[in-house]
Amino acid sequence: MMTLSKLADGSDWASGQQLRLAFENSILSLTANIFCAFVIVVLFWPLSESQGLIAWLGSVCVLTLGWLILQQKFNKETEISSAALPRWRYAFLVCAFFSGATWGMFSIFMFPDGSFLHQTYLTFVLAAVCAGAVTAYAPLPGAFPTFAIPVLMPYAYSIWATGTPEASLLAALVTAFMFILLRTASVSRRNVEDVLSLQVLNADLTRALHHRATHDSLLDLVNHGEFNRRLERLAMEERREGSEYCLIFLDLDLFKDVNDKGGHAAGDKILQGVATILKNRIRTSDTAARVGGDEFALLLEHCPHKRALEIAEAIRKDIAELKIEHDKSEFSVQASLGVTYGESGVQSSAAILSAADAACYAAKQNGRNQVRVNKASDQFETTDRFDLTKGTHT
Repeated sequence: MMTLSKLADGSDWASGQQLRLAFENSILSLTANIFCAFVIVVLFWPLSESQGLIAWLGSVCVLTLGWLILQQKFNKETEISSAALPRWRYAFLVCAFFSGATWGMFSIFMFPDGSFLHQTYLTFVLAAVCAGAVTAYAPLPGAFPTFAIPVLMPYAYSIWATGTPEASLLAALVTAFMFILLRTASVSRRNVEDVLSLQVLNADLTRALHHRATHDSLLDLVNHGEFNRRLERLAMEERREGSEYCLIFLDLDLFKDVNDKGGHAAGDKILQGVATILKNRIRTSDTAARVGGDEFALLLEHCPHKRALEIAEAIRKDIAELKIEHDKSEFSVQASLGVTYGESGVQSSAAILSAADAACYAAKQNGRNQVRVNKASDQFETTDRFDLTKGTHT
């Protein structure tokens, strides 16, 4: 079944949960239907034709079996898309209608005209069937009326048609009872919707708080602490085919000049432009992080190092072409990039970090605005800029 984390639209998730609750609760309702059907057959056996009773009971059993098959298919769905929800809802409502109509047919074709006692029996049984169905069908909008109206209205009409004062009173009571149940089901449905809405709001709040804790507020990139956690996870994964990954460190050149001449507002615009470039150049499965004031890191999962070099070079060119205007002045920067590569379960995160840091430092020392590459190795010394023990950078 759908999980809240997989659905961006909380209303779709809530609708799916309502449908799930209706299917789960219908088991008890179906059991009660079968039991009540057998009770009716036993009570009416001396009064009605046996063939009609058997045919009606068979219809109830067939519908119950069909309903159970539908429920099993629904339960086997590990994930239901938003597009599939209306089809499942429609199928549920169709089953509810035919189940209710089957009970209504009993009132039409086998109504005990000459026995007020059996009319009373039928009243209590139908009331029990509908009362028990409130819990089962209430979570799904429209489900309970779709079931209850075909059950009770034919009976109310049949008993009213007998023309006796007692029957007219009983028909009025049945009609009033139906409206009370409809009202009860409506209130129950709203209660379910309120609870589900609170769950959606809580989940949205949790996601927002988690995002705030793991992302840079200015650039909406992963922060240093979250980057470290993702790198550790990737480095510690079990080695398997295609487990090569790459790390790119990026240090902006001449960024201090931007801040000195244009102030922090100009610097922020440059940083935001760089962040946009990084987001546009990587996949959704990759990680773009701000790990320092003007320092960034890209973690590319399942990425051959040749492809990482192409990405790094494209980012370098994009940043070199980046121009921003602030206070009637134009500002630009360049970038030095260090690329390293390794395999999950082989190189440690420290080896990956030190190799990328060393490559980035070499690019800066050898003229800036270039890309350098190192294979992951413990032989490289690293600065404390990308220390795994650090949570954030300022």
